[in-house]
Amino acid sequence: MAPFGETVLLWRLKRGLTQSELARRAGVPRPNLSAIERGQREVSLKTVRALALALDVRAGVLVDGIAPEGEGAGELSREAMERIAAAVIRKSPLADAKEQALADQLKHVVSSRLRAAGPVTKGSTERLNRGSDRAWLSLSSYPQAVIESLVSRILERGGRR
Repeated sequence: MAPFGETVLLWRLKRGLTQSELARRAGVPRPNLSAIERGQREVSLKTVRALALALDVRAGVLVDGIAPEGEGAGELSREAMERIAAAVIRKSPLADAKEQALADQLKHVVSSRLRAAGPVTKGSTERLNRGSDRAWLSLSSYPQAVIESLVSRILERGGRR
């Protein structure tokens, strides 16, 4: 069972929505949605219902902290993994929305690993941790071996530029 804010975040990412898109659909100001996802804002029943409707899930799913299942997460073919790794390295778009969402999160993970190895500047650690934490959270529906394989492919083939 995940906290309410993390559950909203996971469902938003699962649906491929930006904060702005979800906020608009739910009629919630984007800064408020950001605070909700970070667990820094209480929500009313009206807001829970609006978010659930915008995410196309039952309100109870959000309240109970039920994260989305990784539909097809374990079913990545070797070809799909190669396409995703290549898209991250080349910074090119993918036709498949699920593959593109996975590639976007992998970009955060790889760049955070590379930045962690470099010099630390004021404020960079907080931004690094927040972006990396969210990326790892959204990738948690995939088997760890799949994610590790993708990250290593990206780093070995050009992510270190």
